[in-house]
Amino acid sequence: MTLEPGSLHIGTMGWTYRDWHGSFYPRDADRKVLLQHYARVFGALEIDSTFHFIPKPEVVTSWHDRTPRTFRFTAKLPGEITHERGLVDAEDLLTPFLASMALLGERLGCLLVQLPPGFKYNSETFSRVESFLKLLPASDFRFAFEFRHGSWIKPEVFGMLRTHGVAWTMQDHPRIMPIVPEITADFTYIRWMGNTEDPRIGHFRESVVDRTQDLIKWAERLKRDILPRVDTLFGFFNNYYSGHSPTDCNRMKRLLGLDTVAPDFDRQLSLF
Repeated sequence: MTLEPGSLHIGTMGWTYRDWHGSFYPRDADRKVLLQHYARVFGALEIDSTFHFIPKPEVVTSWHDRTPRTFRFTAKLPGEITHERGLVDAEDLLTPFLASMALLGERLGCLLVQLPPGFKYNSETFSRVESFLKLLPASDFRFAFEFRHGSWIKPEVFGMLRTHGVAWTMQDHPRIMPIVPEITADFTYIRWMGNTEDPRIGHFRESVVDRTQDLIKWAERLKRDILPRVDTLFGFFNNYYSGHSPTDCNRMKRLLGLDTVAPDFDRQLSLF
């Protein structure tokens, strides 16, 4: 592994889960200081709320101001662009979204273009993706594409992403996509989803599924096949991976030889 620790941005998908109170956050922590608590433990975070709406400038500015300079956010493009419009006629949404996210400045690591599982490969959808890629200001932002149908696992798709300097998003999701460790940019994006329909996971307070061997295999794959080929890694865990994504996040960091921080339940942070 040749990357410096500061180039490995590993965190969780979202941060405002009620079940984390008492298992990651102080039990009585105010919602307004959760991000500050989070940023004391992890240095990266995938924002899911941007999928549902474009955040107001003052909200994005608050994210920036509540995190340290080395912290990195990633964020999903609005679902209206990816799921409702299918990447077509989306400039009127893309422009204000990018303007809003640009307020994160150096804390913005990457933007994720997540496509729905029903978005299958054919000549028409390939052309749609290609046209959309041409709209993206790749010189100003990093972008990663998450295809969630196996029909997109094709050399021409990888080549298209390489042409535009956009990352292929690797997924660990047993029901949707196989793990495809393809590198199409000078950075990579990984999403450890797990099975969102796993009946063993009924809450997000603790890990209830033993993913030890899976994490060991991933760490070996990263060190051997992926990290030597990129400058930066963005990797995020979903609660459904084992039941508690902060636990998985720190496990992976330890396997990669990175320092970890335990949550401090006694530390009370100011709201201001």
